[in-house]
Amino acid sequence: MVKMRNSKYLPRVLVLGLSLLCVLVFISPCLAKEFNFEASVDKNKVPLGGSLRLSLSFNGVQDMPAPELPQIDGFKFRYLGPSTMMSIVNGKVSGSITHNYLLLPVKIGTFKIGPFKLDHKGDKYTSNQLSVQVLQSQAQVPAQSAAGAEQPPAQVKDLDDRLFITLQTEKSSAYLNEEVPLTVKLYVNRLGIKDIQYPELSHEGFSLGAFDKPSQYQELYRGVNFDVIEFKTSVFGLKPGEFKLGPAHIKCNLLVRNQAKRGMLFGSGDPFDSGIFDNFFGRYEVYPLDLKSGEAGFNVLPLPQENKPAGFSGALGDFSFRAEASPLEVKLGDPVTLKMTIKGEGNFSTVSAPRLSSTDGFKVYEPQVKQENNEKRFEQIIMPMSAQVREIPVLTFDFFDTVSGEYKSIKRGPFPIKITKPEKEEESRIVEGRQSPAFAREEKLGRDIIYIKDTPGVLRKKGDYLYKNKVFLTFQLFPLLLYLGIAFVLAKSHKLRTDVRYARGLLAPRKAKAGILQANKYLDKGEVEKFYDTLFVTMQEYLGNKFHLSSKGITISIIDEYLRKTGVTEEILYKLKDIFRECDMVRYASSQLSPQNMRDSLLKLEEVIDYLQKRKI
Repeated sequence: MVKMRNSKYLPRVLVLGLSLLCVLVFISPCLAKEFNFEASVDKNKVPLGGSLRLSLSFNGVQDMPAPELPQIDGFKFRYLGPSTMMSIVNGKVSGSITHNYLLLPVKIGTFKIGPFKLDHKGDKYTSNQLSVQVLQSQAQVPAQSAAGAEQPPAQVKDLDDRLFITLQTEKSSAYLNEEVPLTVKLYVNRLGIKDIQYPELSHEGFSLGAFDKPSQYQELYRGVNFDVIEFKTSVFGLKPGEFKLGPAHIKCNLLVRNQAKRGMLFGSGDPFDSGIFDNFFGRYEVYPLDLKSGEAGFNVLPLPQENKPAGFSGALGDFSFRAEASPLEVKLGDPVTLKMTIKGEGNFSTVSAPRLSSTDGFKVYEPQVKQENNEKRFEQIIMPMSAQVREIPVLTFDFFDTVSGEYKSIKRGPFPIKITKPEKEEESRIVEGRQSPAFAREEKLGRDIIYIKDTPGVLRKKGDYLYKNKVFLTFQLFPLLLYLGIAFVLAKSHKLRTDVRYARGLLAPRKAKAGILQANKYLDKGEVEKFYDTLFVTMQEYLGNKFHLSSKGITISIIDEYLRKTGVTEEILYKLKDIFRECDMVRYASSQLSPQNMRDSLLKLEEVIDYLQKRKI
């Protein structure tokens, strides 16, 4: 009986099961369409130098993050941003998100884009694959692209043939500390470039100068006419050996055509189709580029030890030297000025003042130094301390001639000088109260004797009313001044806590002063390396704090570019350049720098800091 009752329900169970199966069969395609991942481009043909837009659409969801795309063969890409959409169909609300990318073709050919894969919340999604053809010229692209674009030359196979940089040195071998001209060139063929930055160059083992203002011209290179922007500077090796210079990097923005043809809104025959409105609606898009050059091999040769003069201090190049002294007839103890000028081609940062063969009978002061282009001038005060002096000794300038590979010495002098004794010697006198003659002598010099009263006399009160007393009125200002003082201190304290730039600016001169004091100690002890290490750190920290920059990342090229925008004089920029170079010479090479060089470096840093503090940049 039980079996028969159960058999009654069997057809119903089968019908219910079949119904559910049918529902699942019909619903599953709909569910599959609720979310899909689709890739598309705005065109399938694009000219080299043009651009296209890649869209990755996710239908059925609005919170999908932008996929991290792999390298795409034949293209560079840049993320433009997302766009979202919502739709209502038969009362049902659905959404979608599309992530847009700008694709920049870099070579000619037919390329596959995708399929792209995405893992999100444990699920894996795969898009479709696209095919895009990159053509050599605009004329090969259908009329969907803007007309009238310039065509690249027939030799062009990829974007690197139309936009690249080169790194060149005047020679590939030089002596230690010998300056070698270096040139970085940016080549551009019929492309729009903007926001070109100064080159950044890897130069381990070298000291790199600041780049000069770039020049622009045209050059025929490999049979193609290019617009060239040329950057020039100089480098010198800090230690002997085989090294690599570069690669050089130049960052810029490439202008690529926006293929949306606004003029078509008015029809192909509209007179405004020439592109007037394109400028307003954005005919071009900006694509950032980081161009990279090759490396340049370089051999740094050590200086020979044979025939090296005892007074050689590191000057390298081809120089001339002239000197003069004036006046040549002085009284004993009067100053004489030595004017010395070094001219020529070479590394002037290694040129120090010529030396006197003897300083007997003279008191010698530190020279003042000025440099302009290929000339360095020294003015030095010497003072004869003996009437027996008959001449100023010979001045000698030693340098290494990098052309001939030999040491050379140039001598000037001696200079005859006549010393006369003063007609009347003046002696200092000590005035004591008990010696009346001394008082008499002082009276003749115009000083008065003021007597102190034994008693103050009769004191009388002035003014009957307190409010007329000026002292009382003055004291009433103290509470106001105290309030203003407290308010000022609190405001300054608040600003120091909240304004990091302001706080670093106040800290800059204080830390610099401490660093200079420490450098002076190393100077007195003759510890060259510790002196220049301290000088370099002090300079980096001061510049970083002063201009709110990262102190550790400051180089001469970075600070030179920053200060030029603020109108700092060339003299200050040159002093900074000198300090960086001298620090590099000692910190990375066993360069011989005299105590005079150390004092000059410290003086330059103090002058730079004093100038920047007064300018309040």
